[in-house]
Parts: sequence; structure tokens; C-alpha cells
Amino acid sequence: MNKRKLLTSAVIYLVVIFAVFTFSFWRLRALAEGYSAGEWFPEQEYTERDPTKPAKPFFSLMTNRSYGTNERPRLWLNYRDIDAVDFRVYRLNDPSKFFRQLDNPHQFGEDEENEFESYFRKRRATFLEKLRAFKLAFYRQGRDYFRAQLKNDSRRGFNQRFRNPDEEFEGQRSPLNVADYARVPLVNPDQLVTSWREKLPPLTEEYDRRPVPIGKREPGVYVVEAVNNDLRAYGIVMVTDLTMIEKTSRDGQLMVYAVNRQTGAPRAGVKLDIYKGKDTVTNGTTDNQGIYRTTIKPKKETDVTTAANDETGDGEAGGDEGGGEETTPSYVIMANEGGNFAISDLESYYFGGGEDGEGGGGNLQSYVYTDRPVYRTNQKVYFKGILRKRSEKGYQLPKGSVTLSVQDSNSAKIFEKQVALSTRGTFSGEVDIPEDAPLGNYSVVAGFENGEARGYFEVMEYKKPEYKVTVSTPQKFIPTGSAMKYTVSARYFFGSPVTKADVKYYVYRSRYFPYFFERPEDPLDDFGVEDSADESESYYGYGGDSMVTEGDGKLDANGQLQVEFKVPEPGERQAWDYTYRLEAQVTDAARRQMTGNAEFTGVRGSTVADASTERYVYYQNDTAKILVHTRDYEGHPKPASVTLRFVEHTWEKIERNDYGYTYTDYKLREKELSTATVQTDARGDAAVDYRVDRPGNIQIKTIINEGGKQITSLGGSLWVADRDSQWSDYSYQGEDQIKLVPDKKSYKVGETAHVLALLPKDKAHLLVTTELMSVMSVRQIDTAGRAVVIDVPIEARFAPLLHGRRAQRRRLARPRRGGQPRRRRRSDLLHRARQRGRHPTRVLRATLQRGQHRVLDQLQLHRLRGQGSDQARAE
Repeated sequence: MNKRKLLTSAVIYLVVIFAVFTFSFWRLRALAEGYSAGEWFPEQEYTERDPTKPAKPFFSLMTNRSYGTNERPRLWLNYRDIDAVDFRVYRLNDPSKFFRQLDNPHQFGEDEENEFESYFRKRRATFLEKLRAFKLAFYRQGRDYFRAQLKNDSRRGFNQRFRNPDEEFEGQRSPLNVADYARVPLVNPDQLVTSWREKLPPLTEEYDRRPVPIGKREPGVYVVEAVNNDLRAYGIVMVTDLTMIEKTSRDGQLMVYAVNRQTGAPRAGVKLDIYKGKDTVTNGTTDNQGIYRTTIKPKKETDVTTAANDETGDGEAGGDEGGGEETTPSYVIMANEGGNFAISDLESYYFGGGEDGEGGGGNLQSYVYTDRPVYRTNQKVYFKGILRKRSEKGYQLPKGSVTLSVQDSNSAKIFEKQVALSTRGTFSGEVDIPEDAPLGNYSVVAGFENGEARGYFEVMEYKKPEYKVTVSTPQKFIPTGSAMKYTVSARYFFGSPVTKADVKYYVYRSRYFPYFFERPEDPLDDFGVEDSADESESYYGYGGDSMVTEGDGKLDANGQLQVEFKVPEPGERQAWDYTYRLEAQVTDAARRQMTGNAEFTGVRGSTVADASTERYVYYQNDTAKILVHTRDYEGHPKPASVTLRFVEHTWEKIERNDYGYTYTDYKLREKELSTATVQTDARGDAAVDYRVDRPGNIQIKTIINEGGKQITSLGGSLWVADRDSQWSDYSYQGEDQIKLVPDKKSYKVGETAHVLALLPKDKAHLLVTTELMSVMSVRQIDTAGRAVVIDVPIEARFAPLLHGRRAQRRRLARPRRGGQPRRRRRSDLLHRARQRGRHPTRVLRATLQRGQHRVLDQLQLHRLRGQGSDQARAE
């Protein structure tokens, strides 16, 4: 009996194991690239060394990064037709002297000759090779799947602590005898650190490469020499805990920030040497904040060319016109601190402008436009341009003349003329588009000193429309849950309806933002600021809208089609209204297609409520003044009783895994803190005080009771900082970056902007700079917690109008009303303003140094044309 139970249990276990194995097999097989469901051994090519080609031994060394003292440095070896290489590792006594002898700090030795294709051939794989490839793919899929269950940092930490990841390579090494050493060593043999002979397995793929670990090393610069008979290759490995951040300006100002790459702490007393080519430019040491500042006076272009001719000779100088690195060498910055060494190079164009921004093309700001965006051939184009030069003193009027040209879509010039600038720095002109001109994009180019300004227009073929499509709705605002009808109508221009035409229609949904809650200054906040890539809907156009439904039909004898649509009921947690837009495409019997659209807003009630704060950043135990407004959907004041809910927002970090890919997601958590009820007056306005007793992000929700139904809307939000800047559990989406939140939108000269910085970690070391054309001010801040308030005095040179945005793809965490995207007013004025582009003038940038990575966030300030006030704004 016991044997029968044992046998039964064994069979059950075997069945379960077989089922799990079968499931895993088919799952991994389906994920494997190149393997279809019904193909066991897909057809593939096999690459091998061509034995008919003569042997030509070759190898090279490469490294693409520096290493910290807590890491295991390595190089990468490319090789062909060799079975072993002798390695010798030297530690340089004077890295600065060594790098100054190199023409290019990124390269040591001769260029690699890429002739792999001549020595490898491809053929059809055999059955055994296909079987091996299948087994290898199966193994890799399984390995990657299980590796994905652990974080990369966890696996790396485990390997560093409990095993030697280089053990596999070190097992193929043997010591070198003295007789095996190079006869003419590259470096003094007394600086030799280690040496070995490494056996190399043959490579089958022409692009294979092999890692060569050199083991843990003390800080320093190491030269690795690889020798095989008469062949040699060299590589440089840098082991250092020192790193630098550089900031430059076109007038020659340079700032260097030296920090510990592991902790981010600033390093004082670091010796810096700056040279260009073979010439020393300047040297110095960092101060107690790890900062060094200097001004580099760039040589004139004629001086650089003359110096290059003197070094290379007259004959050589003319042989390589335009130069390369001999005529325009980079600026090289080298830092030394004990055994730690760091090096960085800056191209010469980083200092390309003259003093005070004079003459530099990058200092030219422009706006070039035409009277229409689209033209036909045989039409006249009128264009105009406005030029300004940026300097430390602000925008200046340029003087002189510009060279105007108009280029067609093939970059051929159809117009060129020298035009004098007006006293206001403007120019204008006109050009006729020839009858045989090509269609496409045209450009208006204005050359001024070392820069140029551009404007664009299009030349298109004109096709006269024969009928027009219109779409109408019964009213502008329709209650949710009710049924309505779109009316699609098409009529020829001579009056008759378009009958029996095919209609394809789409209904799109987008969030509705009441324009009437915008304060007078709010529309200017959008001027010249780029849209955020992560917002769900676009400001203009409908590329980000979601499609609700689609359908088709035919026009009746009157040229009309009724499209029935039921306005969706609001969701349980819905806190906003939606606009529904129908786009109709009508195709007549002649296959001519025309489009039309119309929209309405589905409303949950008759009253809209909004709540906002005077500031965006408060300290704990401060009292915030909450401004409440109520309007109807036409924007008229409407008294109402409003309940305010104060909700704390936190984000729960969730690790997700999809098909072996691990990523971080965030889930919003809400916790109600308190409520308050307020009655708005006849103007629809009211105010209430709210004491903020805890740090964090607090959202304000407004609730209106209409007919027993509660209508919830999102109001403003506020960030509350700890007054002592101690550790606070600020959790927010994208917390691996620095997030900046200014306390309000507008500032006057003489005020101080309080900018809350939310950090990815506590005890961080921040570099905070205020920048215009150069670094205007710089300071280093050590933080105790994950949040700190940075005070920025608003100076007169910041006027007239400043805007904030982030330099990274994700936009600056500007406090939004109710966590919503910025409100939009679809007016032609704002649309034109957005197309004009931005004018960056000043930057407040915070840099957090973490290990080898820099996390940047900046408050970039923009100046608007035509604003003469002394008011300053910062988002």
C-alpha cells in the first residue's frame, strides 16, 4: 500500500514537472526571436573563418568608461587569427604629462583597420549547428527570464560581494617570464603592476569581442600593453573616485565642480590644469565648495590657424584644408587629487562667442515670418524678420545689414539681396515664386555677422474644392447621459446638396478646461513654453485625444446625415468634464474627399467650481489662503455652496515585470486630511484659511451638490515643506529625478523666490547655479532630507518677464490646478504666440551627483517680446 502511494505520488510529481516544463518551453519558445510556432529549426546562416584566406593576425583594445575604486575595471579585446596575447599593466606616475603628449585624449595608438568581411564567410548551417543554436536560444531565454526577477543592482551587489565575476577569464591566464617582456617597453618597467599571458578561443563572428578584466586597482591611470609577436595594442584604464561637472559660456567663462563620484560630496583643493593643444591655458584649485571659476580668452581664428601652420609647416597646412584636430584642438581639463585623476575635454565652439555676447551666432535671437503660411506658384511672398542680440545686459538692438536669401525645397536660391536693418532691428522683403518653381518647403534665410535667422513657408499645388462639409451640434453644452445628434451636411458651392456620398466619421474625447477661471496673467504662462511630452492631450490640434467611437453612413437626398450619440455618464471617480468632437470625411461619386468637424461639451451639472492658492509652497504649520470661485458654463458668476476636501497625494512604487522586462510603475494613493464648507457671494467668489500641519503634496477638491448629486472637480494643489529641511517622505511619480516647485508664479524685483527641491535621496550634495549667458551665481548645498527650499533673490536684471521649464524631456513639476495640465485657451493669439518659439535668458539649475550619474533639473527663465514691466515670473 505504501509502495502504491509512493508510486502514485511520484507519477503526480512527474506529471506536474512535465506540465511546468512544457509550459515554460512553449512560452520561452514563443518569445524567442526568430522562432515561429511551427518551425523547430529555422533556416539561418552560419558565420565562420574562411580557411581559404591567408592568416592576417590582428587585435585591438578599447575601453568606454572610467571605473571607481569599488568596481572591477576591464577592457575589450577585438582579435583575429591569434591564440594568445601577452598583457602588461603599468601605472602612470604623472597622468597629466602622459595625456599632454597625446594628440587626442580619446585615442592611444593607431586606428583599427576594419577588414573583417574579407576573412569570414557565411554558409547554411548544418543540422547540429541549428540544434546548438536552438538550445542556446532556449538557454538564454530562460536565463534572461530568471535574471529579470532580480534587480540589476541586487545581482551586481551579490556578485561583487560573494563571487569573483572575472574568475572565468583569470582561469585562462598564465604568468609571463622576463624573457617574454617587450624589448622596448612603452612605460618604465619599474611602473609595471602586473602581467600575464591569456589564451584566446577562436571567434566565429566577425564582430565578437572579449572582455579583459584587470582586477581591482588603486586609484590611478593604467596603461595596458598587449603584445603578440610583432603586433601591439594599447589601452588606457582610469580608476578614480573623482569626477567633474563643467559649465561654459560663449564669452569664455568656465566653471568646474569637482565631486566624489560615489558620494557626490564636493572635493576641495583639487588641482586643475587646463590646456589646449600643447599650450597651457591656466591652472588652479577648487575652493571649499569644490568649485573653480576662471575666464578663458579664446584666440582669434587667424591666430589659431597661424599657430597650426607653424607647427605643421606650410606644405602640410595647405594639404588638409579645414583642418581637423590640428587646427582646432579641444580644451582639455585635468584634475588631480592624490591618486585620483579625472580628465575632460571641451570642443572649441563652447567658447565661440565674443565678449558680452558680441558677434556670436548663438547670441542671435530672431523671429522671421511671412504674410501667409502657404502659397502657390506665380504668387508673391511678403516676409519680415526681427533680430535681437543677447548679452549679459539683456537684449540689444543689432546694427548693420543682413544678407537675405530665399531657398526652395531643393536648397536652390531663388532670391538674394543685401538689406539694411531698421532702427528697431527689423528687415522686410518680397519675392515672386516662379511658375516652374518646385513644390515643398521654402526657407527665408537672413545672415547676420556669424549667425543666421530662418523662417519657413510652403509652396503647394492648388486644388479648387467643389463642395463644403459642415458638422453641427444642437447646443454647446449637453448634460451627460442624454442622447443627441450630430448633423453632417455637404453642399456644392453652386448650391445643390451632395447626395448619396459616403461618410466616415470619428468621435474623439478630450478634457474640458473652463477658460474663465484663468487669471489675467495666466495666458502669458504658455507663451514660448514647449508642450510636455507626458501630458495626455495636446494644446492645439487633437493628436492626443482618445477616440470614443467610429462609424460610416451615406448622405440622404438633402445632403445630410444624422449621427446619434449618447453622452457617456461620468465615472465613479471622474472629476472633470469632457469635450466630444466629431470629424466627418465625405467622399462623393467622383472620389473627391472633404472633411468637417464640430464639438460640444458634456456637462455633469450647471455650476463649475474652482479652488486655488496664493502660493504653491508653504512651510509646515503655515496658513494657506484658499480662493474659491463658482461660475456657470458660460462664465457668469453663480453663488453656490462648495465643500472643499484636502487630500494628501502619495505614490506607491510598484515593480512590474512584463515578458522578462522589469520596470517601475507608480500607483496614486489618496488620504483625506480635512474638509471645509464655504458659500460664494454674488460674484461667485469666497476665501477660506487652511492650516497645513504636515509636509507633503496636498490636493484640493471642490464638491457641489446639485439635485442630490455630488459634482467633484479638481482644484489647486500645494506643497508643504519641512521648515528644518529634515527628511520627509516625499513620494512622487518620477522620483528618480530632481523636482523643482516655485512658491508662486509672479515675483517683483527685490523679492525672493522660494523653490522647493524634491530629491531622489537624502543627504544629497546639490550644485545650484543661476545662469544667463554665463554662470551668474553658484553655490553648493548639502541637504539633510529629501527636500530643501532654495531661495533665489529676484534681481533687476531678471526683468521684464521670466518663465520656467525643465531642460529634460519630462517637464518641470509646475504646480498645476488640481494636478491637471495647464489650462488652455484655444485662441488665435496664443496659437501664434506658441509658434514663435521661446527665448531663454536665465537658468536656475540644480545638479545632484549620484555615483556616476548626474540628475539635472533646471528652472529656465524666458523673456517675452514687448513686455516692458519690471515684473518677473518663475514657474
